[in-house]
Amino acid sequence: MTFLNDLTMQVLLSRIAGFLLFTAIHGGLIAAIATLLRIDGPDYRERLTLNPSIHLSLPGLAMAVLFRSGWVRSLPVDHTRLRGGRAGLLVIVVGALAISLAIVPLVDLLRPIVAAELPRTAGYAVLRVIVAFQEVSLGSIALNLLPLPGLTAGLLLQALMPEQTGRLRRLETPVIVLLVIALVAGWLPDPLPFMQALVGTI
Repeated sequence: MTFLNDLTMQVLLSRIAGFLLFTAIHGGLIAAIATLLRIDGPDYRERLTLNPSIHLSLPGLAMAVLFRSGWVRSLPVDHTRLRGGRAGLLVIVVGALAISLAIVPLVDLLRPIVAAELPRTAGYAVLRVIVAFQEVSLGSIALNLLPLPGLTAGLLLQALMPEQTGRLRRLETPVIVLLVIALVAGWLPDPLPFMQALVGTI
């Protein structure tokens, strides 16, 4: 657990802020796309917000702070009420992850503005949050590509096995527990270098 020695208070606060931003954006995107595809009107209005507390998963936050990879609170989606049915779940997964990824390099546009407009101390703090947001977003996007219950791509399992929807939702908690163990034990590779090369940022 020597990684804890590198977690200064500045790093901790920056990663918390960065993950809250990711949570607001990614969770809001999932709810927004699900609402757009819903046949019978907006059934996800409670989640249709950029308030990160609505989408926040506390285990996801903890893992994002420690390992720069986390997840948002899962959104139960009824594929039978979506345009396209099970294909609608694929649209939600691909759309939310792709847009979240596209936002990461766009945030670079804020750096010169922050450097020019804010006092040095405040500017450094904001720049640290920007970097943390980009790192946490890239790590979290890569993690959420795994088709596991409780993660964004877990909706693909529902698309493949619609008759198992209830069972898949019940598996979310034990799968998240196993995922936390895997991250703490170092069984999952760090995806950040690959993701940084992919988007050409930070």
